[in-house]
Amino acid sequence: MAELMAVVAIVSILAVLATYSVRKYIATSKTSEAFEMITNIKAAQESYKDETFAYLPVSPDLTSDTSFYPSNPNPGQKKMNFSGAPPALQTNWQRLGVNSAGPVLFVYACTAGAAGTPPSPVGSDITIGNWPSTVGNPWYVVKAKADLSGQGVYTVFLGTSFSGDMFSANAN
Repeated sequence: MAELMAVVAIVSILAVLATYSVRKYIATSKTSEAFEMITNIKAAQESYKDETFAYLPVSPDLTSDTSFYPSNPNPGQKKMNFSGAPPALQTNWQRLGVNSAGPVLFVYACTAGAAGTPPSPVGSDITIGNWPSTVGNPWYVVKAKADLSGQGVYTVFLGTSFSGDMFSANAN
């Protein structure tokens, strides 16, 4: 009887560890999309700047839901093709030339500005220390967000032209 209890305890511990590992793997695979897309958007902005000498302000801001692309009422809960938004927003994304290899889980916004202007506010869903009040060069900020848990808490990633860092919030 003691041997059976030991076997049950060991199997239970292994099941808990396996469940944790699988959940962590799934979360990591979901967030890797945001890193790849932000990298693609940054490359597209740099290419656009090489041709026009300015970055393209694709989205009006980084805080309103209508600024994000694609139009997805449930980012993080449902994948959408990287298309479908108000015409002006969709035209800007097409002009920038960003494409996705398949449907996306996150939604994306990208603002830009001239040298000497303040970068866009990033919103209350991510906190970044030492956010600059102005930037000496033309700049852009890319934001990705999705509610991966389905509980109203957004996982947010942010990349900029003036920092090589990738910022994140709630990326567990």
